Amino acid sequence: MIRMPSRGWILLTVLIVLGVLGALGAVFAWRMAVKEPEREPKIEVLAGIGGGLITGIAVGVSALFLEDALGEKQKYATWRANVEVAASIPGFSPGDRDISGINFSGKSLHNADLRGADLHGAQLRDTDLTGADLSGANLQDANLVGANFYEADLRGAHFEKAQLQSANLSRAIINTEGTTFHGAQVDVHTCWPDGIQQEKVDSVFSRNEAPDAFPHGEKAPHCTLWNERERTR
Repeated sequence: MIRMPSRGWILLTVLIVLGVLGALGAVFAWRMAVKEPEREPKIEVLAGIGGGLITGIAVGVSALFLEDALGEKQKYATWRANVEVAASIPGFSPGDRDISGINFSGKSLHNADLRGADLHGAQLRDTDLTGADLSGANLQDANLVGANFYEADLRGAHFEKAQLQSANLSRAIINTEGTTFHGAQVDVHTCWPDGIQQEKVDSVFSRNEAPDAFPHGEKAPHCTLWNERERTR
């Protein structure tokens, strides 16, 4: 949504007043033409003034909105550039901004607000999403290898065909029906939360499973990879 500065509203008000005066002048000229055809030169002048003012307001308003739109685009470009280079953005929230194409790999996004975010095919390799709110987010086909979803809210999130090898979902909030993992790729180091529904685990695709291990990964708190990472901190 475009928001004009105060000077913009003042200019717009002036242009509207001039436009109204121009329109009134044009109406007055038309009425004179009907009643007094012999006064044609004066009528043409009034009509020209009215038309000029109306054209002027149209050009002025267009220029005003164009200037403001360009300003908003510049702000968005600056914001996006800052996000792309930042290594840590606690509480990150894109709001209604477009985040498609941003590479979040390796970033720390603790407590990020990504509710309902479109992260389809996004790059989130080794991204720390501890405590993040990803409820209702679209993470289909996303690269989530090594991502940390510790205590993240994943209710209603979609992980279909996402890469979840070595990802940490221990203590993540997952609801029975809303969170989906069908066709997601996992490995022996994918850490599932304790109490994960078996149908969720059975819907994923995994390779190189360790014999006698929890099917399609490991279950918290017995997750080798992530327990080792905690000890080395």
